[in-house]
Amino acid sequence: MIYEIIIDHDETPNKCTITPLADRKDFKLFPVFGEGGIGPLSAPLLLHHEGECLTKVRSSFDSVDAIACVDCVWRKLPRIIRKIRWTNETEPIRVKIPEGFKTVYPRVGLPNSDPDGGLATIEAIFVASALLGHWDATLLSKYYFGRKFVEVNAQRFLELGIKQVTNLECLPGIAPKARDSYSRRLNRGRVPK
Repeated sequence: MIYEIIIDHDETPNKCTITPLADRKDFKLFPVFGEGGIGPLSAPLLLHHEGECLTKVRSSFDSVDAIACVDCVWRKLPRIIRKIRWTNETEPIRVKIPEGFKTVYPRVGLPNSDPDGGLATIEAIFVASALLGHWDATLLSKYYFGRKFVEVNAQRFLELGIKQVTNLECLPGIAPKARDSYSRRLNRGRVPK
């Protein structure tokens, strides 16, 4: 599975759930700077909170090898989507995560700034991937709240037919990580790697 992620330049690196995965071969990151176009992207599906439910759409595909997602504050989403170029010049199907999943990402922001049930970007990508038949716990391996996200949403995964959630061996690399001042400075790019 290929993950095409558009990241707004205003996303704070130490709060972004995607940048820790930037070195993965299955992640293609497209930073948003200025007014130029973004892409081209080739994914047949774009995660979007106003799309069709992914569980309804997935049966119309034999397999999906890529999904796209935008990581930005919600108010910027329409402007960023208008800038995306697609390889086949046809916009992909917009899909949303089924209702019932709960974010565990601690949000502090303006009231009513996120749609109801908004997930952290990596949470949404993980759920979409699992629903498309690609349970990949390594997607959450660098997400501090990864194990908690799976635990909180285990029942919802089961309701949607995702049985891997019951097998602890299918959760490699999801473990609480120590967070200290050094790791925070490293995440912000203030410590040489």
